[in-house]
Amino acid sequence: MFDDDLNIIQTPRIKHLWDVTNFIDVMIVLLIFLIGTTTFTKAGISLNQPASTTASAVPPKVLEMDMNAEGVIFFDLKPIEEDQVKHMVREIIAKDPTMVISIRTDKATETGPLFKLMDWCREAGGTKFSFGAVQK
Repeated sequence: MFDDDLNIIQTPRIKHLWDVTNFIDVMIVLLIFLIGTTTFTKAGISLNQPASTTASAVPPKVLEMDMNAEGVIFFDLKPIEEDQVKHMVREIIAKDPTMVISIRTDKATETGPLFKLMDWCREAGGTKFSFGAVQK
């Protein structure tokens, strides 16, 4: 009724097409920035190791074990028990008698569980020990 009186002709609306090429370029730059600034961490047991001024690099032939503050022993990120420690040390020392047993502990680890672990390793034939620390 009103449109006919004024003789208004509506033109069809033109839909704007978005050119996403520029957005993709920006996203690729952001992705490259994200990958370049990301730090990768090694998965492992969280230990608050003591510091030492004489700490040195670990020798190449090492059997590494970790002990947390509660005295739980870990090998390859898995907790292990006394019989597993003895069996593993016995097998490895039989293959290579020059193997060094490296024990990393937390600052809060008590000496009792540490000495138990060392005794188990000695009973299985281990004689060379190394203790992990963070260099000052």
